[in-house]
Amino acid sequence: MKMSKNSLFFLILAMMLSLVLVACGGGNDSDESTPVDEDSNGETATEGTEGGDLIVAQLSDAVALDPHGSNDQPSANIAYNIYESLVKQDENFELEPGLAESWELIEDNVWEFKLRDDVKFHDGSDFNAEVVKANMERISDPEIASQRAFLYEMVTNVEVVDESTVRFETEYPFSSLPAHLAHDAGGMISKELIEADYAAMAEGSEPGR
Repeated sequence: MKMSKNSLFFLILAMMLSLVLVACGGGNDSDESTPVDEDSNGETATEGTEGGDLIVAQLSDAVALDPHGSNDQPSANIAYNIYESLVKQDENFELEPGLAESWELIEDNVWEFKLRDDVKFHDGSDFNAEVVKANMERISDPEIASQRAFLYEMVTNVEVVDESTVRFETEYPFSSLPAHLAHDAGGMISKELIEADYAAMAEGSEPGR
């Protein structure tokens, strides 16, 4: 029986489509298994291994390690892992205690922070209210010319109440002050280091160098 050209064309087309469908329909055989990690005893590893090195790539080098001395993201990423701030943010951006155990608004424009009394810097000096005051005065000092001073430009006074209590007075009611202090710009530097930096500046050095 002879086939017309159209019939032959459609027959060939149907055969080609059948081959494509068969090729696409293939999958993993049921007897194949997914490779799993095993420990030195041949047992399946179900949790990550502690220790080792974690290498994180950044787009560029940090400009400075001084938390008050730069405003670029690579520097901020490093500073966040070096310095502690009074307040921290969790993964949901909720505020939680850092170097401050608690805080409260005691007047419309006055915040009071209760500090931890068990903290020492790596140089052996104590963390206290005087240190907080020194840091806030440094970041606001025109001679330091911090690019992050704008975060605390509403602060008009920092009062040391006692060793573990400090008050921030603002120019106007500012409910976001604790969140601003959670920024890595609020990282605390030891008072001894601040004094040494000012001494170096008097000799002609750049701030934070």
